[in-house]
Parts: sequence; C-alpha cells; structure tokens
Amino acid sequence: MSEFLLVLVVASVAALLTYLGAPLAERFDAPQRVVSAALQFAAGLITALVAFSLMPPAVRDGPAIGVVLGFFVGGALFVTLEYNSARTVAASPAATGGSGSLGLYIGILVDLVIDGAVIGIGSSLTLETGLLLALGLAVGTLPLAFVTISTAKRQGMPPERRKQLSYLFIACMIGGAALGFLLLRDQPLGPKMVVLALASGFLITTVTQSMIPEANRDGEPSFAGILYMGGLSIYALSTLVLN
Repeated sequence: MSEFLLVLVVASVAALLTYLGAPLAERFDAPQRVVSAALQFAAGLITALVAFSLMPPAVRDGPAIGVVLGFFVGGALFVTLEYNSARTVAASPAATGGSGSLGLYIGILVDLVIDGAVIGIGSSLTLETGLLLALGLAVGTLPLAFVTISTAKRQGMPPERRKQLSYLFIACMIGGAALGFLLLRDQPLGPKMVVLALASGFLITTVTQSMIPEANRDGEPSFAGILYMGGLSIYALSTLVLN
C-alpha cells in the first residue's frame, strides 16, 4: 500500500470516530443546557488547538509580517462570512431552512479540515505519529460532531441537511489529511507557517463570534467556564502525551 493510501486510512479512523457523534445526536435529544455545555467544551478544544499546536510554530518559524497578516486575514474572513450569512438569513429566512448561523457550521467544518491536515502532516513523518494524532484529535472531534448536529436540530435544520452535514465531517477530515500530506509537506516553511496563522485567525474568531455566543444564547450554565477550561486542559494534556 502506498504512503498516501496509508495516510488516508489513518485519517479515516479519526473521521469515522468523529462521525459517530452525529447518529448519537440524532438518536438522543440533548437538552439546551447540555448543548451549551458541550459547545463551551468544544470551544476550549479549538482554542487549545490554536494556542498549543498552530500558532507556536507559526510565530517561531514563520515570517513575522506574514504570520500577523495571515492571522488577521483569517479572522476577517470569518467575520465577513458570518456577516453575509446573517444578512441572507434576515433577508429570506425561509430559504435557509432554519439552519441558523452558517458561519458556525462552516467554522466547525474548517476546524475538521485543519485537524485532518495536521494528521496528514504527522503521517508524513511516521505512520505511528499520524495514528496517535488521529486518535487524540478524535477525542475532541467526536463531541464536536455531536454538539454540531444537536445545535442544528435545535435551530430547525431539516433532517436531510443534517445528514449531509454529518457526511461532511468525514469528507472534511479525510480531505484535510490529503491536503496536508500532498500540498503542505514539500512546501517552503514560510508559506506553511502563514497558512497556519490564517487558519488560527479563522478558528479563534469562530470560537469568540459564534460558538460561545451560541452556547450562551439562552442563558449560560453556571459551570460553562469550567467546561471551557476543561477542553483547554484536555487538549494540552494530549499534546504533552503525544510529544
């Protein structure tokens, strides 16, 4: 089996584990307090991904101006996307199928693409590294898939669109792994670090502008801050173990 196919197999492990969160969300109607708490936990995981895995090498090894501009452009892209989606919903709410904030879902899908790219880059080093990264990331992406589908149900997204969204979890993670392996592996270090910074800006803006506001929409649970810190801490611990 070729090295590229092995990378896809490793990424498929994480993708399938992530997908399991979708049927669980369809099977069980999670109360709003549970969804809010899970969103806070997932927000902590994504924040930690940026803080511990993406930005440190970008700041350390990338061109300073390029990294700063990439981070800003990533955040600006999300703000623009969220603004346009909000205008679309306001102008024709029926056309959206009750899907709520498109920016929230796109931000989560981008996170899965980035997770897949991390797996692809790790697998290009050794297969064992890629598999460990896949299993570690799946710990965070499975509950993220659960909370995404639960939020979509609460916002009134039709079942067929929720099913399509759940299939995108698999496509985004495997596609991200292929992208990371084929495109980023042999690129010069500078451009790769700028891409990491751009992804970081997009993700951290997703957390602050969509995930946490959505979690607090109907009243913040008293332990929400603890769960956010829990997500941060679990990802930090997994990073220490894998390193």
